[in-house]
Amino acid sequence: MAPRVAVLHHPRSFFPLDLVHQVGERVDIVWVTDGSSAGDPVVHRLLHRLGQVVDLAGLDGDEAAAALAAQDPEGIVSFVDDQVEAAADLAHRLGLVYHSPEVARNVVDKRLQRAALDRAGLAGPRYWTLAVDATTAETARLVDRVGYPAVLKPAQGSGSRGILRVESPAQLGRGLAGESGGGGWLIEEYLEDAPQAEPWMASYLSVESVVSGGRTGHAAITGRFPLAEPFRECGNFLPGIIDPDLEQPVLALVDRAVVALGIEDAVIHTEVKLTPDGPMLIEINGRLGGRPPFLLADVSGVNLFQAACEVALGRPVRVDAGAPRRGVGFWLMLQPPVTAAAVASVAGLEAVAGLAGVDSVTLNRRPGDPVDWRQGTESHVVAVRGRVDDHRTLGETVECIRHQVTIGYH
Repeated sequence: MAPRVAVLHHPRSFFPLDLVHQVGERVDIVWVTDGSSAGDPVVHRLLHRLGQVVDLAGLDGDEAAAALAAQDPEGIVSFVDDQVEAAADLAHRLGLVYHSPEVARNVVDKRLQRAALDRAGLAGPRYWTLAVDATTAETARLVDRVGYPAVLKPAQGSGSRGILRVESPAQLGRGLAGESGGGGWLIEEYLEDAPQAEPWMASYLSVESVVSGGRTGHAAITGRFPLAEPFRECGNFLPGIIDPDLEQPVLALVDRAVVALGIEDAVIHTEVKLTPDGPMLIEINGRLGGRPPFLLADVSGVNLFQAACEVALGRPVRVDAGAPRRGVGFWLMLQPPVTAAAVASVAGLEAVAGLAGVDSVTLNRRPGDPVDWRQGTESHVVAVRGRVDDHRTLGETVECIRHQVTIGYH
C-alpha cells in the first residue's frame, strides 16, 4: 500500500491531475483544503474523485490537526507559498517532516528572509522594510532613505504579483499607498543586469535543489527569458546557460542561503541575479518551483514532484545537477503590455504548434477576456512548451514564436 502524503491544495497550486500524473502510484494523496477550492466547482469535484479530501475551513489549529490525523498521513507538503505556513503548523502538531514554523515564516515573508540572508553575509541588494500598519511619518522617512531606482515588493506573495520598479520618492509613495496583501512591504535596491551572450535570455536564473536530512543537492540550473514590464516572468529553459566560472559560486550561494534560513527537508527553488558585481541572491522559495520541474522531467527524467514526496516521508533523496540532459526544454509565456485591459484577438497559434520542437500551445486568455499586469506571471496570454536540440535552436525557435503569434489588445 502506498504511503499517504497530505498535499495542501490552493487555487494557485498545480492542477490536481498534473500532480497525480507526476507522482503516479508512489503515494496516496490526501487533499487538504481550506475551503478555497469550493470557489471552483470543477476542481472541487475533481479533488473528491482523485482521493480523500480533508477540508479545514473554520477549524482552529488543534481541530485541523485532529481532522488530518484521522487520515493517518505519513508526510505533508505544500507546492504553493500560500499554504507553506499552514503545512508547517500541521507538521509540527503531527510530528511530520517539514519546515519548522519558524523556517516557514522566514521563507514566506520576504522581509524576514532578506534579514536572515543579510545577517549571514550573503551577496544581495540593499533593502528597506515597511510594516502594513506603518504611520504616515514612518512611510515618509522610509521614502527619503531609499536609494533609487528600487524594486517594491509585497512582503508576502509569489508569481511576480504587485512588484514595481520605482524611480523616485513620489513613485514609491504611490506604490506604498497600494494594496500589499496585508503583509507589508519590502523595498530592494535595483540590481543591474550582467551582459548576456544572447538577447533572448535574461540576466537571472534559478536553482532547483533538494534538501534532505540537512544535506543539499542541486538538481538543475534553470535559465529565464527576459521579463515583461514591470517584473512579470516570461518563462524558463533548462538547462540554463551559465559561465562555467560562475556555476560553483552560484551553487555555493544557494548552499549558504539554505543554512542561513535553517532549511532541513524540502525541495526548493532559488532565484539568483547575475550582475556586473557577480551573482546575487534574489529570493529562496521553500517549495517546488512552478515550471522547472516539468522541464527537468522533459530533458532528464528527474522527477522533483516525487522527490518532494520522498523528502516529506523522511526518506533520503540525492540529486545531481550534472546528470545527462536530452536537449533543451522550454516554457515560453507571452505577456500583455501593462496598458492592455482585454484581449482583442489572437492569431498564429496553429503555425506555432507546427514548429519543430513545440509540444504544446496553450491559450490562457481568449479574445474578450480581461488582462491585468497586476496579476503578475499569471497574466500571460499564450504559453508554448517544447524541447529542442540545443540553445542555438532555442533562440531561433523563440524568435520564430514571437514573430508568428500576433495578439491584439483593447
